[in-house]
Amino acid sequence: MRTFSLFAATAGALAAVASAASKCAADVPCIREGWCGSGPAFCMFSMCNPNESFSSTSCWKAEGCANQNVSFDSNSDAVAIASYNGNPKTNPFVSIFDPNNAVVSNGNLVLNMKYQADKNKGFGATASAAYTFQYGRVTARIKTASIAKGVVTAFIIRNDQIGDEIDF
Repeated sequence: MRTFSLFAATAGALAAVASAASKCAADVPCIREGWCGSGPAFCMFSMCNPNESFSSTSCWKAEGCANQNVSFDSNSDAVAIASYNGNPKTNPFVSIFDPNNAVVSNGNLVLNMKYQADKNKGFGATASAAYTFQYGRVTARIKTASIAKGVVTAFIIRNDQIGDEIDF
């Protein structure tokens, strides 16, 4: 009986330490860039920091690799992060910024940079694949329409788990 009480007390102390180390509460369990929240903007695998979230299972797991050919013939091929349903089969790309400046148009994923006159600045767009990449072939036709100074157009293949990336 004494061994069980000591074990229970130790387990309780470890649980208290684990929750004290987390910066997030159970109702907003995921941490992204220092802020706690819930839903895809915070808990999606490429957004969430599992080491600082409420628990090790707070962040959504990566969906894994799959053969995929996205033709951008449906508006559901790229959705705003607030609308992401967690299923990469129905939403293979996610626009991770708000405001959402990514749209599907005529078989293309179009990322806009809209000028906000009231703030005297522009705001771009980033679309992230809902699947992870381990190996394979990726093809894309990319065109930049910007002639403004400081605007960068990039196509990046990145593995957030190990920090590996290829930039084009």
